[in-house]
Amino acid sequence: MFQDVLTITVAAGRGGDGAISFRREKFVPKGGPDGGDGGRGGSVYLRARGSVDSLAELSKRTYKAEDGEHGKGSGQHGRAGRDLYLEVPRGTRVFDADTGEFLGDLTEEGQVLLVARGGEGGRGNRHFVTPTRQAPRFAEAGEEGERRRLRLELLLIADVGLVGYPNAGKSSLLAATTRAHPKIAPYPFTTLSPNLGVVEVGEEERFTLADIPGIIEGASQGKGLGLEFLRHIARTRVLLYVLDATQEPLKTLRTLRKEVEAYDPALLRRPSLIALNKVDLLGPEEVAQKVAELSQEGLPVLAVSALTGEGLEALKEALFSLVKATPAPELPKPTPRVEVEAGVEVVPLEEGVYQVRSSALEGYLKRLKGDLSEAAGYLQEVFRRHGVEAALKAKGVRAGDIVRIGEREFEYIPG
Repeated sequence: MFQDVLTITVAAGRGGDGAISFRREKFVPKGGPDGGDGGRGGSVYLRARGSVDSLAELSKRTYKAEDGEHGKGSGQHGRAGRDLYLEVPRGTRVFDADTGEFLGDLTEEGQVLLVARGGEGGRGNRHFVTPTRQAPRFAEAGEEGERRRLRLELLLIADVGLVGYPNAGKSSLLAATTRAHPKIAPYPFTTLSPNLGVVEVGEEERFTLADIPGIIEGASQGKGLGLEFLRHIARTRVLLYVLDATQEPLKTLRTLRKEVEAYDPALLRRPSLIALNKVDLLGPEEVAQKVAELSQEGLPVLAVSALTGEGLEALKEALFSLVKATPAPELPKPTPRVEVEAGVEVVPLEEGVYQVRSSALEGYLKRLKGDLSEAAGYLQEVFRRHGVEAALKAKGVRAGDIVRIGEREFEYIPG
């Protein structure tokens, strides 16, 4: 089943914990710390593949990368978690489903996009040795990996998009000009998903043609297939309006262009042609009259018959010339993410008691494990690096006052 919009959850792996360990050797009763580091958690990537043609292949709701292994004694580091690669069709645009942030556009074969970063592994206790702290009994736990909901939207990558009413003969035209085999039947809404085909003009000259699900009046307001078809013409260089010569083609063209304009006015400026199809059902004079009427709309008109092949070679040549002269449309690009480090806020709770608020610092303190009574000197350095010392002094905090950070409580000793 074709699917061009999908929401999934991705979760990167957690980093492994650093080890608290001491060397144990014969005749060395009190060896030094030798705790190894935890491995990095696996990250989640999306990778574009031309062999994948639908988002339906992502059948699970949640995808999780592997956690990193914990560090061990004797300086043994934990193994990094394996990264997870999810294959998506070329043309997939990626959004954060909760914030709406545009994360990336996967258009090239093999292009990858990082969507959830694995957590860093924790450092083992051997990293915390100083001249005055010879046997640290604390280490870092691994960092949690990123978790986010993604909205994936597939926009077909094609040179020419066929736009027309249901049963206008678009599928027949695609089949007659390419080697594609779309489902064709004499009833409306035959095409419920886009079909792609390659049109060969010369030995090495070709372009791609996409049959977009048929429009009905009011599609831009959600009627019928609604916006589902319109999304796929966003990438096409050229639009080909396919009109049934037997069904008021001038009125149909105006309705189609009205719906396209309601979706995105810029699409009306896209190079376009009109294919007046099924001319084999009319006489020469009637065909000439309808071509003349349509020409007044300002677009080139070619009379064709997907059934008999009439006019198809001229149509292919005209489309190829337009495709060669038209650059690929520019779509919005993702805004580079800028990591903004939150500041430190000091809030008085009562006489001699203060709460320090800093998401970065609170998160880091949660990662420390072991006997933190030995970590006073190290934490003093951490607080100074995060600006806690300066913030406390600016707030008038005095020696001996109680400072709370997250779930931990400390006695303030000025540095």
